[in-house]
Amino acid sequence: MSMDRMLRLTSGVMLLIVFFFGLAGSNVNLFWKVFVLFMALNQIQSAFTNWCPVVSLYRKFGVKECPC
Repeated sequence: MSMDRMLRLTSGVMLLIVFFFGLAGSNVNLFWKVFVLFMALNQIQSAFTNWCPVVSLYRKFGVKECPC
């Protein structure tokens, strides 16, 4: 799996998990709300800077980048 797809998969899975926690009701821990905010802000900044901390982590794990 390429870096691009792996990054999208990670982002989608994490947001899906947080979404299911949000379905639990109004007593959702503040951590999960801040976590979603952090993910959203990180995705926005990476769109402008082309840098994402998860990409650095995946490079260390040896995930191949797309040669596109």
